[in-house]
Amino acid sequence: MDYGVGLLMSYETNINRTETNPVADITESVMAGLALSENTGDVNGRILAQVERRHFVRGSFSDDTTAFIDGAGLWTISPRRLTWLLEDTFREVQLDLTSPDIPTNRAKSNSLNTGPNLTLALDSTNSILVGGRYGRFDIQHSVSDNRRYGVLVSGVHALSPQSRISMNYEAVRTLFEPEATPFPKVLREDYYGRYESLYAGSGAVIDLGTSRITRYGGDPLFGNIERLSLIKALGPDSAFRVLYADEISDTFSDLIRGITVGSSPTDPGVVVLRGTSLATSDLYHSKRGEVAYGSQGARFQYTLLGFGRRVDFETLDEDYDERGGRITLNWILSGATRFGLYADVSKRDYTSFVREDLDRNYAASGEIRVNRNISVTLFANLAERDSTVIGQSYVDRKVMLVLGYSSGSQFGIQSRR
Repeated sequence: MDYGVGLLMSYETNINRTETNPVADITESVMAGLALSENTGDVNGRILAQVERRHFVRGSFSDDTTAFIDGAGLWTISPRRLTWLLEDTFREVQLDLTSPDIPTNRAKSNSLNTGPNLTLALDSTNSILVGGRYGRFDIQHSVSDNRRYGVLVSGVHALSPQSRISMNYEAVRTLFEPEATPFPKVLREDYYGRYESLYAGSGAVIDLGTSRITRYGGDPLFGNIERLSLIKALGPDSAFRVLYADEISDTFSDLIRGITVGSSPTDPGVVVLRGTSLATSDLYHSKRGEVAYGSQGARFQYTLLGFGRRVDFETLDEDYDERGGRITLNWILSGATRFGLYADVSKRDYTSFVREDLDRNYAASGEIRVNRNISVTLFANLAERDSTVIGQSYVDRKVMLVLGYSSGSQFGIQSRR
């Protein structure tokens, strides 16, 4: 267990992120949290929790308090036979995808997923996996709440110690609040085959199959499952990655997808890529391709990423095409000093209406450790949006100073809004 506390002060030139009459404000925050991890024969899990109280000095927004919780755990009840999974995340989510990401465009949300996995070994190379799941998705002051019941059945054949194939069936029934969607119940059924392999840091996961969505009171939906994830280690510290996903997904499971690394090369969710999710219950068809290269050296670390994406919502009128890229650089000058650079550029074309947004986000940070527990971080950020819609463009400059105390490396002091 590690714990920590921190003080944050920031200055923004356009905290409302408006095109005209920008408002500057100073933000003061106090943070406290902890990180727990357990890795034994019976329990393998971790949890990170933090509370933050924020004060807007010039009153541009009301003062607020929020929490952040990300946790996942696996309880081994019987080795190689029966396990129980628990995943939960509590955070703020974005209410309107087309509006700037400001405090009034966010709400608190919690997503839960839990259930058992039972493995039945038929012989040394063949087994059957049966799993059950229960989940909830709750949004503050929203009618998008829902609960989910699921089942998973897999027939697995081991080709070698490093690779295997499987045939899989997954079914999830989602029960919505009456006002959430036109359909109070939705049943999703996925049928797919999977190939998995892992050799010395390089690996592949390939899923091929179909999805059927039964909307009680409406017409069914059909879609393909085409998912590919390839990782090629080019050295002890570097790797090349390719991802492609063509599938039907849903916004109410994106939060869980953002905190766990599953075996499926699934799409990371409609807005999880940017660290948040959408506070609306909806189905959507997504096609996404991603290419990335990363190097994690002892002194110099960097990641290059490019992606393209098409999202077609079933009920929301916010369909879009998106493409962009990201560069992350970290330079570790010494054990006490490090410097970082970040650039993120994306272009989003809405296909349901005439709108095009070009977002650019640049940041630089420097951290100095006074000793093994106390750190001082200076952060500078430039956020720009050029939109074809009048009044939706903005430029926001931000400078932030963070003073933190942490008892260990598991918990880093930063704002997690």
